[in-house]
Amino acid sequence: MITLRERTAVGMKICVYGVVCFTLATLLPLLAVHPLYAEELAPVSPAACFQQAAERYSIPAELLIAVAQAESGLQQFAMNRGGTAILPRNREAAETILKQLAQERPTFDVGIMQVNRWWFEKYGEPYEKGLDLCFNVDFGARILAMAIKDHGFTWKAVGVYHSPTGWRQSRYTQRIFGRLERILRQRRVTTLQELLEKMTDSNVRMTAG
Repeated sequence: MITLRERTAVGMKICVYGVVCFTLATLLPLLAVHPLYAEELAPVSPAACFQQAAERYSIPAELLIAVAQAESGLQQFAMNRGGTAILPRNREAAETILKQLAQERPTFDVGIMQVNRWWFEKYGEPYEKGLDLCFNVDFGARILAMAIKDHGFTWKAVGVYHSPTGWRQSRYTQRIFGRLERILRQRRVTTLQELLEKMTDSNVRMTAG
């Protein structure tokens, strides 16, 4: 089990049994090569969305889930308008709100990975596609992969996903660190799908179809 967290000159570490410690740079490639709990996923499922993005961008699914949990609480239709969370109950309500936001043109984030409107416009994607679970997870993973390309497998790259501002990056990576630690502990004994079901509010079901 994971028993200890440390902060060192080279950054935060996750330690197993208080003896073997990993920085993000050493932990993530290890997870990518050695899955914590093997499973066969349904071809269309929330877990499959994360696993497919993980394989496409060489980022462990556990890290993507930690980011999604921090960003949206794993809520597929979550939005954020200038720092204010918006949690539509269903896709229809989410699409209505998105149309209003598009007309008002404030800054806003969309979906489970909270992809900013700037990214949709940069790549010519309609905002509504951000409500599709697999698309949003893939889009977020692509953005994180670009940060990793620039900064390596580091906490800096994780922080850049959230913000260009140093102090916000630091605060964010601490949130991700704690979530990733808990996810890794659970993944020793549970499948990815079971993990997501436990982490997701029973009143807000993710749908990949």
